[in-house]
Amino acid sequence: MASGALRAGLGAIALGIGLAVPLGASVAHAEAPAVSHPTAVEELRDGLAAMIAQGTLPNAQVIIASGGKDVVRFHLGSLDRESGKPLPDNAIFRLYSMTKPITTVAAMMLVEEGRISLDAPISRYLPEFANMRVYQSGDLDNMVTVPAARHITVRDLMTHSSGITYNFTGNTPVQQYYRKHGVMRGGGVGGRPGDAPPAATMDELIQRLAAAPLLHQPGERFSYSNSTGVLGVLVERASGMPLDRFFTERIFGPLEMHDATFVVSDAQLPRFVTNYNASVDGMTPAETAQQSEYRDPARMFDGGGALAGTAEDYIHFAQMLANRGEWHGRRLLSTDSVDAMFTPLLETGGQAHENVMFGLGLGIGDAASEAIGGMPAGAGGWSGSGNTYFFADPRRNLVALLMTNELIGGEFTERTVKIRTLLNRAAVGVGSGK
Repeated sequence: MASGALRAGLGAIALGIGLAVPLGASVAHAEAPAVSHPTAVEELRDGLAAMIAQGTLPNAQVIIASGGKDVVRFHLGSLDRESGKPLPDNAIFRLYSMTKPITTVAAMMLVEEGRISLDAPISRYLPEFANMRVYQSGDLDNMVTVPAARHITVRDLMTHSSGITYNFTGNTPVQQYYRKHGVMRGGGVGGRPGDAPPAATMDELIQRLAAAPLLHQPGERFSYSNSTGVLGVLVERASGMPLDRFFTERIFGPLEMHDATFVVSDAQLPRFVTNYNASVDGMTPAETAQQSEYRDPARMFDGGGALAGTAEDYIHFAQMLANRGEWHGRRLLSTDSVDAMFTPLLETGGQAHENVMFGLGLGIGDAASEAIGGMPAGAGGWSGSGNTYFFADPRRNLVALLMTNELIGGEFTERTVKIRTLLNRAAVGVGSGK
Protein backbone atom coordinates (compact mmCIF):
# COMPACT_ATOMS: atom_id res chain seq x y z
CA MET A 1 0.00 0.00 0.00
CA ALA A 2 1.20 3.51 -0.78
CA SER A 3 2.43 5.33 2.30
CA GLY A 4 0.43 8.41 1.32
CA ALA A 5 -2.79 6.42 1.47
CA LEU A 6 -1.88 5.13 4.89
CA ARG A 7 -1.20 8.64 6.17
CA ALA A 8 -4.50 9.83 4.70
CA GLY A 9 -6.35 7.01 6.42
CA LEU A 10 -4.69 7.77 9.75
CA GLY A 11 -5.63 11.39 9.37
CA ALA A 12 -9.24 10.40 8.80
CA ILE A 13 -9.12 8.36 11.99
CA ALA A 14 -7.90 11.30 14.00
CA LEU A 15 -10.73 13.44 12.67
CA GLY A 16 -13.32 10.71 13.05
CA ILE A 17 -12.62 9.52 16.59
CA GLY A 18 -10.34 12.03 18.24
CA LEU A 19 -13.16 13.62 20.23
CA ALA A 20 -15.10 10.43 20.87
CA VAL A 21 -12.53 8.47 22.85
CA PRO A 22 -10.49 9.43 25.95
CA LEU A 23 -6.84 9.34 25.01
CA GLY A 24 -4.93 9.54 28.27
CA ALA A 25 -4.83 7.96 31.71
CA SER A 26 -4.90 9.90 34.95
CA VAL A 27 -1.96 9.62 37.38
CA ALA A 28 -1.98 9.26 41.14
CA HIS A 29 0.61 11.92 41.99
CA ALA A 30 1.06 15.34 40.45
CA GLU A 31 4.86 15.00 40.46
CA ALA A 32 4.80 11.72 38.54
CA PRO A 33 5.26 11.94 34.76
CA ALA A 34 2.08 11.39 32.77
CA VAL A 35 1.80 7.94 31.27
CA SER A 36 -0.40 7.51 28.21
CA HIS A 37 -2.05 4.14 27.80
CA PRO A 38 -3.53 3.39 24.40
CA THR A 39 -7.27 2.96 24.35
CA ALA A 40 -8.84 -0.07 22.71
CA VAL A 41 -9.89 2.13 19.79
CA GLU A 42 -6.32 3.32 19.30
CA GLU A 43 -5.15 -0.29 19.46
CA LEU A 44 -7.73 -1.18 16.82
CA ARG A 45 -6.61 1.61 14.52
CA ASP A 46 -2.91 1.01 15.05
CA GLY A 47 -3.22 -2.77 14.80
CA LEU A 48 -5.05 -2.63 11.47
CA ALA A 49 -2.67 0.01 10.11
CA ALA A 50 0.30 -2.18 11.05
CA MET A 51 -1.16 -5.24 9.31
CA ILE A 52 -1.78 -3.18 6.18
CA ALA A 53 1.76 -1.80 6.26
CA GLN A 54 3.13 -5.34 6.74
CA GLY A 55 1.14 -6.61 3.76
CA THR A 56 -0.97 -9.09 5.73
CA LEU A 57 -4.23 -7.14 5.26
CA PRO A 58 -5.24 -5.23 2.11
CA ASN A 59 -7.53 -2.67 3.69
CA ALA A 60 -9.99 -2.16 6.51
CA GLN A 61 -13.12 -0.15 7.06
CA VAL A 62 -14.49 0.13 10.58
CA ILE A 63 -17.73 1.54 11.97
CA ILE A 64 -18.76 1.40 15.63
CA ALA A 65 -22.03 3.06 16.63
CA SER A 66 -23.54 3.50 20.07
CA GLY A 67 -27.08 4.67 20.65
CA GLY A 68 -27.57 4.91 16.90
CA LYS A 69 -24.70 7.37 16.44
CA ASP A 70 -21.25 6.72 14.98
CA VAL A 71 -18.48 6.99 17.54
CA VAL A 72 -15.76 5.35 15.45
CA ARG A 73 -15.52 5.45 11.68
CA PHE A 74 -12.39 5.13 9.59
CA HIS A 75 -10.98 3.38 6.55
CA LEU A 76 -7.42 2.37 5.73
CA GLY A 77 -5.51 0.75 2.91
CA SER A 78 -6.07 0.37 -0.80
CA LEU A 79 -8.94 -0.46 -3.10
CA ASP A 80 -6.37 -2.79 -4.63
CA ARG A 81 -2.75 -3.02 -3.57
CA GLU A 82 -1.47 -3.30 -7.14
CA SER A 83 -2.63 0.20 -8.10
CA GLY A 84 -2.30 1.69 -4.63
CA LYS A 85 -5.59 3.58 -5.11
CA PRO A 86 -6.78 4.55 -1.61
CA LEU A 87 -9.83 2.77 -0.25
CA PRO A 88 -12.86 5.06 -0.57
CA ASP A 89 -15.39 5.44 2.22
CA ASN A 90 -18.05 3.89 -0.04
CA ALA A 91 -15.99 0.89 -1.17
CA ILE A 92 -17.97 -2.21 -2.12
CA PHE A 93 -16.97 -5.52 -0.52
CA ARG A 94 -17.95 -9.14 -1.07
CA LEU A 95 -20.12 -10.02 1.94
CA TYR A 96 -20.05 -13.79 1.44
CA SER A 97 -21.69 -15.36 4.53
CA MET A 98 -22.71 -12.00 5.99
CA THR A 99 -25.51 -12.54 3.46
CA LYS A 100 -26.91 -15.20 5.81
CA PRO A 101 -28.38 -12.89 8.49
CA ILE A 102 -30.14 -10.91 5.74
CA THR A 103 -31.71 -14.09 4.33
CA THR A 104 -32.76 -15.11 7.83
CA VAL A 105 -34.46 -11.74 8.35
CA ALA A 106 -36.28 -12.21 5.02
CA ALA A 107 -37.54 -15.59 6.19
CA MET A 108 -38.58 -14.20 9.58
CA MET A 109 -40.63 -11.55 7.78
CA LEU A 110 -42.52 -14.36 6.03
CA VAL A 111 -42.96 -16.16 9.35
CA GLU A 112 -44.62 -13.04 10.75
CA GLU A 113 -46.89 -12.90 7.71
CA GLY A 114 -47.94 -16.52 8.17
CA ARG A 115 -46.47 -17.62 4.84
CA ILE A 116 -44.03 -20.04 6.45
CA SER A 117 -43.76 -21.66 9.87
CA LEU A 118 -40.55 -22.13 11.83
CA ASP A 119 -41.41 -25.70 12.79
CA ALA A 120 -42.92 -26.76 9.48
CA PRO A 121 -41.05 -29.35 7.40
CA ILE A 122 -39.22 -27.61 4.58
CA SER A 123 -40.72 -30.21 2.22
CA ARG A 124 -43.99 -28.25 2.54
CA TYR A 125 -42.30 -25.52 0.47
CA LEU A 126 -39.49 -27.53 -1.12
CA PRO A 127 -40.89 -31.00 -1.91
CA GLU A 128 -37.44 -32.12 -3.10
CA PHE A 129 -36.55 -32.68 0.58
CA ALA A 130 -39.44 -35.03 1.41
CA ASN A 131 -37.42 -38.25 1.73
CA MET A 132 -33.99 -37.51 3.15
CA ARG A 133 -31.44 -40.11 4.13
CA VAL A 134 -28.61 -39.76 6.65
CA TYR A 135 -25.04 -41.01 6.43
CA GLN A 136 -24.37 -43.85 8.90
CA SER A 137 -21.11 -45.56 7.93
CA GLY A 138 -18.73 -46.55 5.14
CA ASP A 139 -16.53 -44.68 2.72
CA LEU A 140 -17.62 -42.72 -0.32
CA ASP A 141 -18.05 -45.74 -2.54
CA ASN A 142 -19.57 -47.99 0.12
CA MET A 143 -21.81 -45.56 1.98
CA VAL A 144 -24.51 -46.84 4.31
CA THR A 145 -27.42 -44.46 4.89
CA VAL A 146 -30.58 -44.60 6.98
CA PRO A 147 -33.88 -42.70 6.67
CA ALA A 148 -34.00 -39.34 8.45
CA ALA A 149 -35.69 -39.71 11.84
CA ARG A 150 -37.78 -36.63 11.11
CA HIS A 151 -38.20 -33.95 8.48
CA ILE A 152 -35.87 -30.98 8.24
CA THR A 153 -37.69 -27.88 9.53
CA VAL A 154 -37.35 -24.20 8.70
CA ARG A 155 -35.86 -23.72 12.17
CA ASP A 156 -33.22 -26.37 11.36
CA LEU A 157 -32.18 -24.32 8.33
CA MET A 158 -31.87 -21.15 10.42
CA THR A 159 -29.78 -22.91 13.08
CA HIS A 160 -27.58 -24.93 10.68
CA SER A 161 -28.78 -28.13 12.31
CA SER A 162 -30.43 -29.56 9.18
CA GLY A 163 -27.70 -32.11 8.47
CA ILE A 164 -26.94 -30.40 5.18
CA THR A 165 -23.25 -29.45 4.91
CA TYR A 166 -20.79 -27.61 2.66
CA ASN A 167 -18.28 -29.20 0.30
CA PHE A 168 -15.41 -27.35 2.05
CA THR A 169 -16.13 -27.79 5.78
CA GLY A 170 -14.53 -31.20 6.18
CA ASN A 171 -13.51 -34.38 4.43
CA THR A 172 -16.09 -36.91 5.58
CA PRO A 173 -17.61 -39.23 2.98
CA VAL A 174 -20.55 -36.80 2.79
CA GLN A 175 -18.31 -33.87 1.83
CA GLN A 176 -16.50 -36.17 -0.61
CA TYR A 177 -19.93 -36.96 -2.11
CA TYR A 178 -20.61 -33.23 -2.49
CA ARG A 179 -17.34 -32.74 -4.38
CA LYS A 180 -17.80 -35.82 -6.55
CA HIS A 181 -21.34 -34.85 -7.54
CA GLY A 182 -20.97 -31.05 -7.75
CA VAL A 183 -23.17 -30.29 -4.74
CA MET A 184 -21.97 -26.68 -4.66
CA ARG A 185 -22.58 -23.42 -6.45
CA GLY A 186 -20.38 -21.94 -9.11
CA GLY A 187 -18.09 -19.16 -7.92
CA GLY A 188 -18.33 -20.19 -4.29
CA VAL A 189 -15.26 -20.43 -2.08
CA GLY A 190 -13.63 -23.74 -1.18
CA GLY A 191 -13.52 -25.42 -4.58
CA ARG A 192 -10.78 -27.98 -5.25
CA PRO A 193 -9.15 -29.27 -8.41
CA GLY A 194 -11.01 -32.37 -9.50
CA ASP A 195 -14.40 -31.29 -8.14
CA ALA A 196 -17.33 -32.10 -10.40
CA PRO A 197 -18.89 -29.12 -12.20
CA PRO A 198 -21.01 -27.08 -9.77
CA ALA A 199 -24.75 -26.56 -10.06
CA ALA A 200 -25.72 -24.01 -12.68
CA THR A 201 -28.80 -22.65 -10.87
CA MET A 202 -30.12 -22.54 -7.32
CA ASP A 203 -32.92 -24.94 -8.29
CA GLU A 204 -30.30 -27.39 -9.58
CA LEU A 205 -28.35 -27.00 -6.34
CA ILE A 206 -31.53 -27.73 -4.37
CA GLN A 207 -32.02 -30.95 -6.37
CA ARG A 208 -28.43 -32.04 -5.70
CA LEU A 209 -28.63 -31.21 -1.99
CA ALA A 210 -31.86 -33.16 -1.67
CA ALA A 211 -30.28 -36.20 -3.37
CA ALA A 212 -27.20 -36.11 -1.14
CA PRO A 213 -27.00 -37.88 2.23
CA LEU A 214 -27.30 -35.71 5.32
CA LEU A 215 -24.22 -35.43 7.52
CA HIS A 216 -26.31 -36.18 10.63
CA GLN A 217 -29.91 -36.41 11.76
CA PRO A 218 -31.92 -33.17 11.52
CA GLY A 219 -31.72 -31.12 14.71
CA GLU A 220 -28.85 -33.18 16.15
CA ARG A 221 -26.18 -30.48 16.19
CA PHE A 222 -24.81 -27.34 14.53
CA SER A 223 -23.04 -27.98 11.21
CA TYR A 224 -22.21 -24.91 9.15
CA SER A 225 -23.78 -25.47 5.78
CA ASN A 226 -25.73 -24.67 2.65
CA SER A 227 -28.81 -24.42 4.89
CA THR A 228 -29.19 -20.67 4.39
CA GLY A 229 -28.89 -21.05 0.64
CA VAL A 230 -31.81 -23.47 0.85
CA LEU A 231 -33.62 -20.93 3.05
CA GLY A 232 -33.20 -18.32 0.32
CA VAL A 233 -34.92 -20.58 -2.23
CA LEU A 234 -37.65 -21.22 0.33
CA VAL A 235 -38.13 -17.44 0.64
CA GLU A 236 -38.49 -17.22 -3.13
CA ARG A 237 -41.09 -19.97 -3.33
CA ALA A 238 -43.10 -18.84 -0.31
CA SER A 239 -43.14 -15.19 -1.39
CA GLY A 240 -43.47 -15.74 -5.13
CA MET A 241 -40.62 -13.26 -5.68
CA PRO A 242 -37.03 -13.74 -6.87
CA LEU A 243 -34.65 -13.36 -3.95
CA ASP A 244 -32.96 -10.24 -5.31
CA ARG A 245 -36.32 -8.52 -5.74
CA PHE A 246 -37.47 -9.53 -2.25
CA PHE A 247 -34.27 -8.18 -0.75
CA THR A 248 -34.51 -4.92 -2.70
CA GLU A 249 -38.17 -4.21 -1.98
CA ARG A 250 -38.50 -5.53 1.56
CA ILE A 251 -35.04 -4.94 3.12
CA PHE A 252 -32.61 -2.85 1.06
CA GLY A 253 -35.16 -0.17 0.16
CA PRO A 254 -36.49 0.46 3.68
CA LEU A 255 -32.98 0.34 5.16
CA GLU A 256 -31.49 2.55 2.43
CA MET A 257 -28.87 -0.08 1.58
CA HIS A 258 -28.25 1.59 -1.77
CA ASP A 259 -25.28 -0.50 -2.94
CA ALA A 260 -26.29 -3.92 -1.61
CA THR A 261 -26.51 -6.24 -4.61
CA PHE A 262 -25.83 -9.66 -6.06
CA VAL A 263 -24.37 -8.11 -9.23
CA VAL A 264 -21.89 -5.22 -9.20
CA SER A 265 -22.85 -2.77 -11.93
CA ASP A 266 -20.62 -0.78 -14.27
CA ALA A 267 -21.31 2.33 -12.17
CA GLN A 268 -20.26 0.52 -8.98
CA LEU A 269 -17.16 -1.12 -10.46
CA PRO A 270 -14.68 1.70 -9.63
CA ARG A 271 -15.53 1.20 -5.93
CA PHE A 272 -15.34 -2.62 -5.90
CA VAL A 273 -12.31 -3.98 -4.05
CA THR A 274 -9.91 -6.68 -5.19
CA ASN A 275 -10.16 -9.93 -3.25
CA TYR A 276 -6.97 -11.54 -1.90
CA ASN A 277 -5.70 -14.90 -0.67
CA ALA A 278 -3.55 -14.90 2.45
CA SER A 279 -0.08 -16.28 1.77
CA VAL A 280 3.22 -16.82 3.54
CA ASP A 281 4.56 -13.67 1.91
CA GLY A 282 1.44 -11.67 2.76
CA MET A 283 -1.26 -11.82 0.11
CA THR A 284 -1.83 -12.71 -3.52
CA PRO A 285 -4.76 -11.46 -5.64
CA ALA A 286 -7.61 -13.98 -5.76
CA GLU A 287 -10.10 -12.01 -7.86
CA THR A 288 -9.92 -8.54 -9.33
CA ALA A 289 -12.95 -6.30 -9.54
CA GLN A 290 -13.12 -6.58 -13.34
CA GLN A 291 -12.85 -10.39 -13.37
CA SER A 292 -15.17 -11.01 -10.45
CA GLU A 293 -18.07 -13.44 -10.57
CA TYR A 294 -20.06 -10.58 -8.99
CA ARG A 295 -20.02 -8.91 -12.40
CA ASP A 296 -22.01 -11.73 -14.03
CA PRO A 297 -25.78 -11.04 -14.17
CA ALA A 298 -26.36 -14.79 -14.68
CA ARG A 299 -24.60 -15.82 -11.45
CA MET A 300 -26.49 -17.71 -8.75
CA PHE A 301 -28.26 -15.52 -6.21
CA ASP A 302 -27.33 -17.63 -3.22
CA GLY A 303 -28.93 -16.46 0.04
CA GLY A 304 -26.10 -18.17 1.89
CA GLY A 305 -23.24 -16.07 0.58
CA ALA A 306 -23.47 -14.06 -2.63
CA LEU A 307 -24.18 -10.41 -1.76
CA ALA A 308 -21.87 -7.42 -2.03
CA GLY A 309 -22.28 -4.06 -0.37
CA THR A 310 -20.72 -1.16 1.49
CA ALA A 311 -20.00 -0.74 5.17
CA GLU A 312 -22.71 1.95 5.25
CA ASP A 313 -25.22 -0.51 3.79
CA TYR A 314 -24.52 -3.15 6.37
CA ILE A 315 -24.39 -0.85 9.37
CA HIS A 316 -28.00 0.11 8.60
CA PHE A 317 -28.94 -3.57 8.72
CA ALA A 318 -26.98 -4.12 11.93
CA GLN A 319 -28.56 -1.07 13.56
CA MET A 320 -32.01 -2.41 12.68
CA LEU A 321 -31.16 -5.57 14.63
CA ALA A 322 -29.76 -3.55 17.55
CA ASN A 323 -33.02 -1.54 17.53
CA ARG A 324 -34.96 -4.83 17.73
CA GLY A 325 -36.43 -4.63 14.24
CA GLU A 326 -36.71 -0.91 13.51
CA TRP A 327 -34.57 1.63 11.65
CA HIS A 328 -35.38 5.33 11.24
CA GLY A 329 -39.05 4.72 12.01
CA ARG A 330 -39.35 1.81 9.58
CA ARG A 331 -40.12 -1.53 11.19
CA LEU A 332 -38.98 -4.67 9.40
CA LEU A 333 -39.50 -7.21 12.19
CA SER A 334 -41.37 -7.34 15.48
CA THR A 335 -39.38 -7.19 18.69
CA ASP A 336 -40.41 -10.78 19.41
CA SER A 337 -38.93 -11.98 16.11
CA VAL A 338 -35.63 -10.21 16.73
CA ASP A 339 -35.52 -11.52 20.29
CA ALA A 340 -36.00 -15.04 18.88
CA MET A 341 -33.03 -14.51 16.54
CA PHE A 342 -30.89 -13.49 19.54
CA THR A 343 -31.92 -16.46 21.70
CA PRO A 344 -29.00 -18.95 21.94
CA LEU A 345 -30.03 -22.46 20.92
CA LEU A 346 -26.96 -24.45 19.84
CA GLU A 347 -23.21 -24.34 20.36
CA THR A 348 -21.26 -23.86 17.15
CA GLY A 349 -18.13 -25.67 18.39
CA GLY A 350 -14.74 -25.34 16.78
CA GLN A 351 -11.71 -23.53 18.13
CA ALA A 352 -12.07 -21.27 21.16
CA HIS A 353 -12.08 -18.03 19.17
CA GLU A 354 -14.94 -19.18 16.93
CA ASN A 355 -17.01 -21.19 19.41
CA VAL A 356 -20.16 -19.24 20.25
CA MET A 357 -23.79 -20.08 20.77
CA PHE A 358 -26.11 -19.81 17.78
CA GLY A 359 -29.64 -18.45 17.53
CA LEU A 360 -31.69 -17.99 14.36
CA GLY A 361 -29.17 -16.93 11.72
CA LEU A 362 -26.82 -15.28 14.23
CA GLY A 363 -23.89 -16.32 16.39
CA ILE A 364 -24.56 -15.14 19.95
CA GLY A 365 -21.80 -14.01 22.29
CA ASP A 366 -21.60 -14.84 25.99
CA ALA A 367 -19.30 -14.04 28.90
CA ALA A 368 -16.83 -16.72 27.83
CA SER A 369 -16.51 -15.46 24.25
CA GLU A 370 -16.25 -11.82 25.37
CA ALA A 371 -13.51 -12.68 27.88
CA ILE A 372 -11.20 -13.90 25.10
CA GLY A 373 -11.96 -11.02 22.75
CA GLY A 374 -14.67 -12.84 20.83
CA MET A 375 -18.30 -11.89 20.28
CA PRO A 376 -19.46 -9.67 23.18
CA ALA A 377 -21.95 -11.16 25.62
CA GLY A 378 -25.52 -10.80 24.36
CA ALA A 379 -24.45 -9.56 20.92
CA GLY A 380 -25.42 -11.35 17.74
CA GLY A 381 -23.56 -11.31 14.47
CA TRP A 382 -21.63 -13.23 11.86
CA SER A 383 -18.75 -13.03 9.41
CA GLY A 384 -17.95 -13.68 5.78
CA SER A 385 -15.21 -15.71 4.10
CA GLY A 386 -13.46 -12.51 3.03
CA ASN A 387 -13.18 -11.54 6.71
CA THR A 388 -16.04 -9.13 6.84
CA TYR A 389 -17.49 -9.23 10.37
CA PHE A 390 -20.23 -7.53 12.35
CA PHE A 391 -22.22 -7.71 15.53
CA ALA A 392 -25.31 -5.98 16.90
CA ASP A 393 -26.06 -5.72 20.62
CA PRO A 394 -29.66 -4.74 21.45
CA ARG A 395 -28.99 -4.53 25.20
CA ARG A 396 -26.33 -1.84 24.75
CA ASN A 397 -27.71 -0.47 21.45
CA LEU A 398 -24.23 -1.06 20.09
CA VAL A 399 -23.12 -2.15 16.62
CA ALA A 400 -19.68 -2.79 15.17
CA LEU A 401 -18.49 -3.73 11.72
CA LEU A 402 -15.18 -4.41 9.99
CA MET A 403 -14.90 -4.75 6.24
CA THR A 404 -12.00 -6.14 4.23
CA ASN A 405 -11.68 -8.77 1.51
CA GLU A 406 -9.00 -11.35 2.25
CA LEU A 407 -9.58 -15.10 2.13
CA ILE A 408 -7.66 -16.52 5.05
CA GLY A 409 -6.95 -20.25 5.22
CA GLY A 410 -6.39 -22.34 8.31
CA GLU A 411 -2.67 -21.64 8.67
CA PHE A 412 -3.28 -17.88 8.77
CA THR A 413 -6.26 -17.76 11.12
CA GLU A 414 -4.30 -15.62 13.57
CA ARG A 415 -5.04 -12.72 11.22
CA THR A 416 -8.78 -13.29 11.56
CA VAL A 417 -8.54 -13.70 15.32
CA LYS A 418 -6.51 -10.49 15.61
CA ILE A 419 -8.76 -8.19 13.61
CA ARG A 420 -11.95 -9.44 15.27
CA THR A 421 -10.44 -9.26 18.75
CA LEU A 422 -9.31 -5.70 18.10
CA LEU A 423 -12.78 -4.70 16.89
CA ASN A 424 -14.67 -6.49 19.66
CA ARG A 425 -12.58 -4.99 22.44
CA ALA A 426 -12.77 -1.52 20.97
CA ALA A 427 -16.55 -1.75 20.64
CA VAL A 428 -17.00 -3.09 24.16
CA GLY A 429 -14.83 -0.24 25.43
CA VAL A 430 -16.96 2.28 23.56
CA GLY A 431 -20.17 0.63 24.80
CA SER A 432 -19.04 0.82 28.41
CA GLY A 433 -17.80 4.39 28.06
CA LYS A 434 -14.13 3.47 28.41
